[in-house]
Amino acid sequence: MTDRTNGAVRSTEVDEFLVGLEHPLASELAQMRERILEIAPADAVENVKWKAPNYAIDGVDRVTLGVDPRGRMRVVLHRGVKRVDADGFTFDDDTGLIVWPAPDRGVITLASGAEYAEHADAISGLVARWFSV
Repeated sequence: MTDRTNGAVRSTEVDEFLVGLEHPLASELAQMRERILEIAPADAVENVKWKAPNYAIDGVDRVTLGVDPRGRMRVVLHRGVKRVDADGFTFDDDTGLIVWPAPDRGVITLASGAEYAEHADAISGLVARWFSV
C-alpha cells in the first residue's frame, strides 16, 4: 500500500522498515527520507533494497539511504546497475561531500547527528540535482 506525497510515492514497506530500525542515526535517516520524498520526481518509487530505503525511477535505482554497524549513515547516488565508464561523466559537488568509490556510484557518509544537521540542506540539494541527471 502506498500514498502520495508532494514528490515520490511513500511505501508502507519503508515505514515498517524504519519502525524496526535500531541505529544511532535512525531518526536522521527518517528525516532524510522525508526530504527525499518531497524532492524526488513523482514517478520515483520508494522501496526497501539492500536493507535500506531506496528510490528508483523506471526500475533504475537512483538513491539509497543506509546505515552501517559502525553507527554511520550513507546516501548512495547510483548511476546504474551495471558498471559505468567514468570517461566524460561529471557531477558538480561544490560541497565536497560525495566520494566516488566506483564509477557507478557516489556516496555521502555521515558519522553523527550533528554532521547530519550541518549538511542536511546541502545533501538535499545534491539529491534534488541528482534526480535530474
